[in-house]
Order: sequence, then C-alpha cells, then structure tokens
Amino acid sequence: MAAGKLTEPKVISDFNQKTVCLLPTGFYFNDERWDKIWQRYEEKGDTLGMADLKELFPDEATVQNAAIDNGDTFERCRDKK
Repeated sequence: MAAGKLTEPKVISDFNQKTVCLLPTGFYFNDERWDKIWQRYEEKGDTLGMADLKELFPDEATVQNAAIDNGDTFERCRDKK
C-alpha cells in the first residue's frame, strides 16, 4: 500500500465485506494508520465511526474538522445543473 493523502473517500471492509470504516478525502493513509484502524476494529468488534477516528488520529484535520452534509457544505461536490 502506498502512503499518501487520499484523493477520494476510501471504504475499508473486512473479508465478509462488513464495513470497517470510511476514510475521508485528504486523510493521510499509511501502514501505521492501517494497523491502528484494524487494531481498534478488532477491539471494538464493530464499524468505526468518526468518533473512533477522531480518537485514533488527533492530529488529522480531515477527521477532527469533518464537515456535516447539511445540503450546502458539499454543494461543490454535487452535479451542477
């Protein structure tokens, strides 16, 4: 796996296709962070939410300052008419 910032959201799933977590665009992803995510998933036994990611990665702005889709926030991502 190559390290770097994600250019699009990334869904991590287990071998049963159950969602482990959803990482936002811009999240810095590397092997160390991969291991942290899987360790927390195994401890929790369930999908990781944004609160889990905030705790795991306190220095990661993309999870600490996550936008809320209120219909306006993500307007730039929607198809323009």
